[in-house]
Amino acid sequence: MKTMKKIILVLLVLASGLMIGAYWSLQQELPLGADSITIQIPAGTTVNGAVAIFDRKGLLSWPLAARLSLQAYALSSGARLNRGQFTLQRGQSQFEALKSLFARPGKARTVNVTFPEGLSLRRVAAIVARNGLCDSSAFLRAARSDSLAQALKISAGSLEGYLMPETYNFYAKSSPQSIIKRMVEEHRRFWTEERLAQARERKLSLHEIVTLASIVEAETPQDWEKQRVSGVYHNRLERGMRLQADPTVQYALGDVQRRLLYRDLTVDNPYNTYKYGGLPPGPINSPGRAALEAALLPEEHTYYYFVATGDGSATHEFSRTELQHQRAVARYRARRRSR
Repeated sequence: MKTMKKIILVLLVLASGLMIGAYWSLQQELPLGADSITIQIPAGTTVNGAVAIFDRKGLLSWPLAARLSLQAYALSSGARLNRGQFTLQRGQSQFEALKSLFARPGKARTVNVTFPEGLSLRRVAAIVARNGLCDSSAFLRAARSDSLAQALKISAGSLEGYLMPETYNFYAKSSPQSIIKRMVEEHRRFWTEERLAQARERKLSLHEIVTLASIVEAETPQDWEKQRVSGVYHNRLERGMRLQADPTVQYALGDVQRRLLYRDLTVDNPYNTYKYGGLPPGPINSPGRAALEAALLPEEHTYYYFVATGDGSATHEFSRTELQHQRAVARYRARRRSR
């Protein structure tokens, strides 16, 4: 009897291990060498046949687990396997890709979504929800999960700043994790060995560069001006001056977009760069490639201040001294009053 119990226990442990292994293998990303791949599911293909097609293209970590899981999905959902041409995207899990074969005929399988530069996680989540990809709250929970950040090898408590602005093609009703993984992968492509070496030369971590780039992104929409703005912040950091960046205070106040008041500058928050020295704890938005480049390669100059010109050009006037800066601020206020 004891021997039988031991055998049953061993079998249960093995079964549990197999189930965990199967689940883990199916959650892995499709091993694609490009952004997407198109596969053809011929008429008359069975579930096992569809899995075999995936396997022949090297898209599955564990074909047996995929076959059993897909059979179970088909049985439990009552969905029928469609035939035809399917486009699979980088960032999809293997199981998501297999499930996409069961999409209803005529239903749009993918949607193009554009994420502009400088969006906070909250604003990215709003775009995700507006395009019918997934619930915004679920997206925010995933994007602010330190465990997901660790799984994606991001040295931060959330994925703020690491979702690369770009136009993506996602499957409708995607999981938050698959969307995030795709955008993080696009961000990771920016970091060539040369750029990582440039960050090391400046004695700044990747996280610090992304943080600085997010401030630059928030300060100016003009790509040609980003390196000059970055140079100002590099100069202030080297001299030990506080950054005094308005966008960091707006982020500290809950990502507000209104003009700041004097009392806002006193808020006790580590993102308030008027109150605390150095860089804030992390990025305040997702910077694009131009801002990241600017943070890595700032313009070399002796400016320490800048203020909007106020002439409608979305550009800034740069100053070397505080006195020059105060005069530039006065000119900005005069232009604003006259408009």
